[in-house]
Amino acid sequence: MHTYERIMVWGAHPDDEIIMGGTIAAHADAGAEVVVVTISRGDAGYCRAEWAETIVQQRQEEAANCDRILCITERVFLGWPDQGVRHDWKLTRLLIEQLRKHRPQALFTLGPNDRNRDHTAVHEMTEEIVWQAGENILADHGEPYTVPLVFIYAGHEGLGPSVVVDTTAWAARKADAWLSQTTQVEMLPRIRERMANLKRLQEEGGTDTERFVLWQASTLTDFPALPR
Repeated sequence: MHTYERIMVWGAHPDDEIIMGGTIAAHADAGAEVVVVTISRGDAGYCRAEWAETIVQQRQEEAANCDRILCITERVFLGWPDQGVRHDWKLTRLLIEQLRKHRPQALFTLGPNDRNRDHTAVHEMTEEIVWQAGENILADHGEPYTVPLVFIYAGHEGLGPSVVVDTTAWAARKADAWLSQTTQVEMLPRIRERMANLKRLQEEGGTDTERFVLWQASTLTDFPALPR
């Protein structure tokens, strides 16, 4: 797997980044800086009424557990309401600021084919924010920077061409990251069985892969290498 020195992952909610958890862990193990920007508080993600007042803190603690497991360098919480992510100028400025501050070699974002409105909203704002971050505007938000590569890591069904990455060596850590999201596992108990299977995968000789689609506005400098 080719790794970069610095990557940034945009997630609409705490835990979205675990979809590409194997790739995150691989980059971290190779010495890369991994910055996760979590846009919403995840405050709609509770299945017990008594959690309504504590869910934000719970999910922040779960995110910290995920960060330790995957060795994420830094996580930024932007504090938007869950199911309230929208492409507006305030959020645009915050995301421009993050791109300019960290200057990642690759940005990973969400795709258009998703039932969750927050996910599709992140997709819809990506192109404009990447463009605006490279323009000579908003001087108080950092020096202009255009991220060289943008990939879609989820919600990309039917899009292509794609990059398929073998993440088998990091499958168990990805499973542990999912299982550390205890409020979400209780809400979606099928995660337990799926992650148990993922943890056994390497022992049983299976493979785990993660798929990415190159953003349409990204430019490759040469033909990609042929598959081995």
